[in-house]
Amino acid sequence: MTDGIHPFDNLPPDDQIHDAASTRSWARGEAIQPLTTEVLIRRSLEFSSSGFITIISIIQGVALGLLAQQAFDKRTLLVAFQSATLLMVFVAVFYFYMTLSILLRWAPSFLDAFLPFAIGGLEIPPAFFLGSSAPWSAWLAAFWLFTSVGLLITIKWAPPSHFGGDLIAHGIMHRLLWELQIVTAVGGTLSGVVAVVTTLVPNGTIPAAVGVCVILSTVAGVVAGIEKNAARIHRHYGVNRPAFN
Repeated sequence: MTDGIHPFDNLPPDDQIHDAASTRSWARGEAIQPLTTEVLIRRSLEFSSSGFITIISIIQGVALGLLAQQAFDKRTLLVAFQSATLLMVFVAVFYFYMTLSILLRWAPSFLDAFLPFAIGGLEIPPAFFLGSSAPWSAWLAAFWLFTSVGLLITIKWAPPSHFGGDLIAHGIMHRLLWELQIVTAVGGTLSGVVAVVTTLVPNGTIPAAVGVCVILSTVAGVVAGIEKNAARIHRHYGVNRPAFN
């Protein structure tokens, strides 16, 4: 404001403001940005990472809310360990998708929309079985085994083009995915065995403790595999990203 004159006082009347639409005829619903090759690529790049992270965040938000509700309703030592373990599973899943969204980009398909719901949705049921080792281990066995299948699909559709034909970086990525596939397959199988054993020995403290240890070991294997190989890829491209830093 200068000398009592408001800056908006200098604006022209509405009928004198240039109307870009008057220079051409616009139809209702007409596109403001026609689709071209460059636009399609840019939109895919923008969505492929944010879309996956958003889906996973929503699913994990639901799972975390249920976990908190169930954990406070059942206050036992086993529930405390199972709750902490399940929380680490949530963090590991988010970490995996966050890392993958940085390293890879592709045009999403229906399968890409289906897998996060099919796999991430399996994080929710274990919260309903806190304190019961058999069903808790069974649901997490299903989660790890479905994750293993999802990783196999990702391996199949992760060609060298993701790295501009750089076979070294592509090889490191495939090593990462294969390691995670093996870890999750083994973890899921062992969790299934624990579920069977705890069904036969419903009040066994040792089988319940083993079930928690199996899940924590699987999470540790997943995180270690990502840290080690993601650090190698970053180092290959000259980016300082030490493992476990």
